[in-house]
Amino acid sequence: MMKEIYYEIVKTLQNKEKAVLATLITRVGSAPRAVGAKYLIRSDGTSSGSIGGGCVEAEVWQEAQKVMEEGEKRVLHFELTPELLAEGGLICGGNIGIFIEPLHEKFLKIYEEAAKIRQKGGSAILATIISVDGVFTKMEGSKALVKTSREIVGFLLGGAGLENRILEESETLLKEKKPKVLTFRSENRMMEILLEPIFSEPTVYIFGGGHVSEQVAPLAKKVHFKVAVIDDREVFANRNRFPEADEIIVSEFEKCFDQLFIDESSYIIIVTRGHLYDSLVLKQAVKTNARYIGMIGSKKKIQTLYEKLMKEGIPKDDLNRVHAPIGIDINSETPEEIAVSIAAELIKVRGEKF
Repeated sequence: MMKEIYYEIVKTLQNKEKAVLATLITRVGSAPRAVGAKYLIRSDGTSSGSIGGGCVEAEVWQEAQKVMEEGEKRVLHFELTPELLAEGGLICGGNIGIFIEPLHEKFLKIYEEAAKIRQKGGSAILATIISVDGVFTKMEGSKALVKTSREIVGFLLGGAGLENRILEESETLLKEKKPKVLTFRSENRMMEILLEPIFSEPTVYIFGGGHVSEQVAPLAKKVHFKVAVIDDREVFANRNRFPEADEIIVSEFEKCFDQLFIDESSYIIIVTRGHLYDSLVLKQAVKTNARYIGMIGSKKKIQTLYEKLMKEGIPKDDLNRVHAPIGIDINSETPEEIAVSIAAELIKVRGEKF
């Protein structure tokens, strides 16, 4: 499986390797990769990531060698003609723009923070100046990470005016999860800035390490979720049972939320070993802003549990957020079938707009 590109960038900068980063910034038509796709090329010739494969990447790799030597940014434009597509073994078409930039050690803190957000949660905008007055130059203040809390890692030409403009754009960018090339005028200079939303990956938190969880975890990984498994028994929450999991947490259910970062990209699955533990988890889950909360159980069991929680002061509206019984109704009975129904519901919710 391809490693997270921001992890690869951090590792490369930590090793003080010379490298170039190519980012797909424009796409018209049905090009093979989405805007924001990245391709990291190192001085030793190795690479990580992808911007479409075939002849496009071969030409970008060649151009990266010049960028590495000269230290200047550039943008390449490709028209994916039938001839070019056939040469590269691709079946898509369209026009694309690729921004190629040298990576410097001075960017390490910026990418470390971006990688941390991707792994642990939060959100920010990674801003990179592409050009000033149409010229690609070597300049200080060309990259910064602007957090929605207004904390800034790095430094950008354009000052507070540009920072405020980035914050204005951040809500839309983070909602749409798509990069944007912004044109900004500062002190009689026209600047082009690549704005990239940085956010945590969709993470499935599976509460309970039983038979259903064993089937859900690998399925969730295969459809590109991060997976964390939580149980209060080490015999059930361990690497042997869940080799695919990104994280395994052994903790009492009453206390486990204290060590989790639950945000809008979090998906909570409650499949513990009994009503008591389901109740403990659900009571905490509905207080979060998780994108999805699902709980296993019969309709009768769920109704009984809801009545109990409402008597304890949990608002009915909070409980209405919960997908229970969990999963899409496909008449599933076995743990494997239930896992399929849960995975299908996760995919469905992930594809819906906020």
